[in-house]
Amino acid sequence: MSSQEIIDKILSHVDRLPELPAVALQVYRLLDDPNIRSQDLAKVIMNDPALTTKVLKLCNSAEYGFSRKIATISEAVSILGYQEIKRIVFVILSHSFLNRPVKGYALEKGALWENSLTCATYAQHISDKVKFKSSELAFIAALLRDIGKIAMESYIDGKGRTLEEITKEQKCSFEEAEEKMIGASHTNVGSQLAVKWNLPDSLVKTIEFHHQPSQLPADTSVEDRKLVCIIHLADIFTMMSGKGVGIDGLMYPLDPEVFKVLSI
Repeated sequence: MSSQEIIDKILSHVDRLPELPAVALQVYRLLDDPNIRSQDLAKVIMNDPALTTKVLKLCNSAEYGFSRKIATISEAVSILGYQEIKRIVFVILSHSFLNRPVKGYALEKGALWENSLTCATYAQHISDKVKFKSSELAFIAALLRDIGKIAMESYIDGKGRTLEEITKEQKCSFEEAEEKMIGASHTNVGSQLAVKWNLPDSLVKTIEFHHQPSQLPADTSVEDRKLVCIIHLADIFTMMSGKGVGIDGLMYPLDPEVFKVLSI
């Protein structure tokens, strides 16, 4: 069975997983439109009552510390700005499919979510330091980088020790061990899941190459290459922090490509 056939087989079971809600994609695309109006954005968010409630709850939390209560989505957009609203929406919606146990990777409920949010926070800070065009895009890319692990869970379950042995004996990363043993890795599967969800190409590339930025196609744009390198570095920091780390923790090498691309 070819690698693509294996990936297709894995993805055939993805229908059991929650889709990335359509409102997230609508918000993402709206915010890429330079002519977007705040009322249009508010209308999209308000189409999902549960999301509206969660956005307002977060906007009125101690994290923002506003002196007065924010009562409407339009008001939240006006005060916080488009990009911060975009970040909030993705944090809320990604929680629905990341806050679950992923036992194949030895991740208890909440661990993958904690790991993703930690990486997203690192990515946002790194993008600010290297003056990347959008720290919010880096935040979202880091948040979604390991979505393939959810689809791969049943294929990994029970194989953790063998995969660890492969990484040690063959001196390879956990991602490469997955490919050797299963015929596909969580990055292959995750990137094709992102295509299935109609996510932008920059996010598809990040999900597929965040462990190996130097393997990006030669025609990758400068900005997309920077994005992947930012997420790679944020992922390394996250592994070192120990936040939500499973059986593959510290089993991915640092790619020297990041130093050249990010000029650090």
